[in-house]
Amino acid sequence: MSEIKEVLIAAAEQYGVWGLVLVTFLDSFISPIPPEVVFIPLSLLNPSGALWLALITTGTSVAGAVVGYSLGHKCGRPLMCRFFDTAKVNRAEQFIGNHGVIAVLLASFTPIPFKLITITSGILGMSLVKLIFWSTLGRAARFFLEAAVIMAYGRTAMEFLSGTQFTILTLGLGLLALTIYIIWRRK
Repeated sequence: MSEIKEVLIAAAEQYGVWGLVLVTFLDSFISPIPPEVVFIPLSLLNPSGALWLALITTGTSVAGAVVGYSLGHKCGRPLMCRFFDTAKVNRAEQFIGNHGVIAVLLASFTPIPFKLITITSGILGMSLVKLIFWSTLGRAARFFLEAAVIMAYGRTAMEFLSGTQFTILTLGLGLLALTIYIIWRRK
């Protein structure tokens, strides 16, 4: 784990914020590389700047989400099926069709592939304003939480944020949000 950490930190030093912007932007609609691969090591280089990087990561991710939405809106389902397994596309369409905004919020905060939701939102004609609002809320919550952990714990935060504990935490919080949403919708 420590070798991987050092490689990521070296990459963050080499490409800096521009590497973060590129990886984050592409993650929202096509790339399999999550922003954390650059965000966490770059934040570890200067923990006091982690909040600034969280803001940059959030904005860039939402800008990429607009591109994903536009691709879905213009190119539709055939494009999604070209890049993703059809079963995953079907599940994403069903989920976002039934639960629109909560789907965007969950995908933007949890390890659910964000790009599937951004593209599907465009395919299904979800309001772009809603996509931007809920993506901003979810992405900001995720990246600012990661920044806070980095600021509080420094280099030891990388193991937590890169490991299963953080994944379980975000899935748990996502499940809590989904439960609250379901209860709220039934009223």
